[in-house]
Amino acid sequence: MLQKSLIKAMQLIDVMAGEQNDYGVTEIASKLQINKSNAHDILSTFEHLGYVRRDPDSRRYSLDYKFLTIAQKIANRLSFQEVARKQVALISNEVQEICYFGVPYGDKILYLEGGFPSENFSTKPVLGMTAPLYCTGLGKAVLAHLPKEEQDAICNGPLKQITENTITTAKDLLDELERIKLRGYSIDNMEHEFGIKCVAVAVFDKNGKVRGGLSITGPSLRFPNKRIEELALLLKSAADTISGSF
Repeated sequence: MLQKSLIKAMQLIDVMAGEQNDYGVTEIASKLQINKSNAHDILSTFEHLGYVRRDPDSRRYSLDYKFLTIAQKIANRLSFQEVARKQVALISNEVQEICYFGVPYGDKILYLEGGFPSENFSTKPVLGMTAPLYCTGLGKAVLAHLPKEEQDAICNGPLKQITENTITTAKDLLDELERIKLRGYSIDNMEHEFGIKCVAVAVFDKNGKVRGGLSITGPSLRFPNKRIEELALLLKSAADTISGSF
């Protein structure tokens, strides 16, 4: 009974980390397939411990700031992240574009670092942001080097069309992954966001296992083919530096 309650409590965190900003008790109960009183008990416990907060007006719940402190502590314990942070900053300042570093997280890419080159760029916190593997530069760079069974699971899963350029069939996506492996970098050709292009490379550990990805992103007009090749070379050099820290 205790184990089941713990599982539901952890599942609640996963639910509340989803797309919505806040959730009602009834929604939580439905998603966890438990009754409302149990959902309320779990939420009340998390609220008391500082993990969730309830809006006094709407009476809806959202994750609280305590998760930010936990995320920062985790980040500080990851030796490779400090190296990645420096590389991201160097690249973004050199090319005057946004640079990201992320790691695989299920069927998504989890962003850990973002570099924004100047005051002309609007900055945003990226730690903890996620995006699909199948339609982002970072995601495809990683996906191309995952084990075959993991690749197939994602390629044969739902491939939602986000823009008119999004790849939505398993065959086309698998063909794209082969091209990525051959040329050594991926391109997000406005597949995740209209008007935005991205070039990305995989980051490997010392044993050759893919551990993350590094990307440069910006308006599509600033990413002609020749520049994409130049940026890919820069990313590969930085990725080698990060690889040495794993």
